[in-house]
Amino acid sequence: MDNPLKTERLYEKDAYCREFSAKVISCEKEDEIYNVVLDKTAFFPEGGGQSADTGTLNGIEVVDVQLLGDTVVHKVKENFPVGSEVVGKLNFDIRFRRMQNHSGEHVLSGIVHSLFGYNNVGFHMSKSEMTVDFDGVLTAEDIEEVERRANYAVYKNLPISVSYPSTEESEHLEYRSKLDNIENLRLVTIGDIDCCACCAPHVLSTGEIGMIKVIDSTPNKGGTRLTVIAGFDAFSDYSMLNRENKKLMKTLSVSRNLVSDAADKQLELINQLRYQNAELSKRLAWAELSPITLDKCILAFSKDLSYDELRHCANMLMEKDEKMCLLFSTSDEGNYIYVVSSKTEDTRPVVKALNEAFSGKGGGKPNYAQGKIVSDSEDKIKAFAEKL
Repeated sequence: MDNPLKTERLYEKDAYCREFSAKVISCEKEDEIYNVVLDKTAFFPEGGGQSADTGTLNGIEVVDVQLLGDTVVHKVKENFPVGSEVVGKLNFDIRFRRMQNHSGEHVLSGIVHSLFGYNNVGFHMSKSEMTVDFDGVLTAEDIEEVERRANYAVYKNLPISVSYPSTEESEHLEYRSKLDNIENLRLVTIGDIDCCACCAPHVLSTGEIGMIKVIDSTPNKGGTRLTVIAGFDAFSDYSMLNRENKKLMKTLSVSRNLVSDAADKQLELINQLRYQNAELSKRLAWAELSPITLDKCILAFSKDLSYDELRHCANMLMEKDEKMCLLFSTSDEGNYIYVVSSKTEDTRPVVKALNEAFSGKGGGKPNYAQGKIVSDSEDKIKAFAEKL
């Protein structure tokens, strides 16, 4: 029995249809959204890893489009009377970018399949990029070769066609598909590069795809996930990278092909300066430290020292004396960071008592611990140390 709400899918016949007229055959409210069904539509619904088209019906924004069986449901925020005529308009710039990317993915996946026999087992297209999952490992060299061949296929401007083989015909065809169902099959064929079951709109020839670029690759469930962009998105990405590279060229005073080497040299210099600065900070911390020797410990206070600097001072003191070190540094009013160190004694009981006495937090190993306390005077901390 025919579905009375079956929608004629204009996007399957003409991927370039950007405006159309249609009749409302159903409109039902669901919470604050109206589910509108038209007798025909050019809006591609969410599916196959691709988001739904965006646009308007009679100037009202279409917030989502879903496919339920043979029915395409448009979700809008206003009511449309059943039987009324509407004009649908697509945001075609977005649609065309998606067509470029999706067609580019088919080219890439077809080449991977022909070269390595790997299957595309996952596909998702976001606003800025798409990810393609293959069930085999691709090396960096493999990816470069696939990318080179994919862009060569673009230059050849191969035709991209859509066909609907019968169930009997499909049994004798070779094509890529994630589904076993061969009823209502829609095949997208790209020259001699690829033949794949797909429900999405595509460009008419590979020349319309533009550049195909793999921008990242990661291991994924024993296979490889590629992050890919194509067409205007690839051009926009290159333009952004070119702008950023020009800034670096100016900052580093080098030509465009030497930016990476110059950045490495600057990073090496920065690391050297960081090391020198850290060593000077430790020497300065030691020079400014005024330790007090008590019966069983060495106590010292300073300002604005880090844990590393306090640890360095403690190690220096431990070389001269085996007593326990309690070193404190104020970071702001009422807050002290501390280091407790000893070669012979377990520091943990001291740290526990220190934290309890001054609302502190911290801990560590038997011979070393660090933390933070709150106190309104050094004298109270000194008194605590003397009781040890």
